[in-house]
Amino acid sequence: MNFNARKNLLLFSLAAETFMGSYGLLLGQDTTVVSILYLIASLCFILAILLSQKARLPTFPDFKKDSYLKWPLLALMIVLAFFTSRYWMDQIPLDPDFADMLPIIKVMNERFLSGEWRHVYDPIPEIWNGTRPIYLPAMWLPYTPAVIMKLDMRWITVIALLMSFSIVIFSIRLRGNHYFGYCQIVIAALLFWWLFARNDVHSLISMSEEGVVIFYFVLLSLAIISDNAFLIGIAASCCLLSRYSMIGWLVPCLIFYAFQKEYRKLLIFSVTGITCFILFFLIPFGYTALEQMISLPSHYVSFAKHVWEFSPEVYWLNPGLAKFFGPHSMGILHATLLVMSFVVPILFMCICLYQKKWKFQNINLACFKLSLVVFYQLIDVPYGYLFYTSSFVSLIIASSLLTESLEVWKSGSLEVS
Repeated sequence: MNFNARKNLLLFSLAAETFMGSYGLLLGQDTTVVSILYLIASLCFILAILLSQKARLPTFPDFKKDSYLKWPLLALMIVLAFFTSRYWMDQIPLDPDFADMLPIIKVMNERFLSGEWRHVYDPIPEIWNGTRPIYLPAMWLPYTPAVIMKLDMRWITVIALLMSFSIVIFSIRLRGNHYFGYCQIVIAALLFWWLFARNDVHSLISMSEEGVVIFYFVLLSLAIISDNAFLIGIAASCCLLSRYSMIGWLVPCLIFYAFQKEYRKLLIFSVTGITCFILFFLIPFGYTALEQMISLPSHYVSFAKHVWEFSPEVYWLNPGLAKFFGPHSMGILHATLLVMSFVVPILFMCICLYQKKWKFQNINLACFKLSLVVFYQLIDVPYGYLFYTSSFVSLIIASSLLTESLEVWKSGSLEVS
């Protein structure tokens, strides 16, 4: 595949995935076609990652070149985010009977701030007659400042989203990048407006804590692109201690380093990740909280059936594939999720490493994106706001690949052995 065709595939698949995960949901009540197109676009994007020159982070001169264009755009985004977010917060108050995520996180932080660390994961009597907190530390700890200052907790979500968008915007190369840079800016801007103006569709701003998760995954994407094992270990720990969605990538990442004989990176990545888990979860909150987290998946099937019965629109108005299984096959869906989340990334990594024909440059990065696609496409309860983590990962990856010149690409292009 030639230079322009490869870059166009990457850009087009990014645009298609972003559109199908946002404005495409408005095409009709039955989004089965949208789900299929979303999956195809995601797989094409992963293929484009493999066919691309090695991903790289922007240098300081790259930041400096385009900053006069990007700072005004960022300022505009901040202003729009403030007014739209305040509108949704006024319209939709935090009510545990409507959405209990942030109220639960608030109680967990109050217990933490009062020094009751070993009781953070105890039942909460005032919510659902004693619901058990299910959120990992990296999910709820970032909301501590809001609890201390008695602010609406959703401002933390907004700030995390703005930080993520800032990283995306400043990672995109504009000058000397033909139309690729400006098209990425347009795609990011459209996603921004969808998230902040159409909260009634996905509830990311008004009810969820997913902005924090998005920020962690943006950082992990940057760490993988930089190939810094220490940063990858820290960022992966933050992701794993907020959402399980990238868990299927962990073993393939170890396989990647072992195959490349980069045993030092393998050791640093493993030790850093394990150390973060022990320091930030096991020591402060104990084995009881760990056992509680491990037991959670056993309740997913019954919860999914409950959502099918009382809120079936959750399944129809998002890009996930759970809608194809139906309310009576939630057990099959959950089993499929577990198997595919681990098996597909491992097979993908092994095939890419052991095939002899193509010299792929971004195997670990592509496998990371694939693990997210598989997980979110097969998740038991596919709330709309969950899918935007994968969208931001795509934006960051695209910004690291749609940068090189034709001469650089030719000097290190894919070869047939």
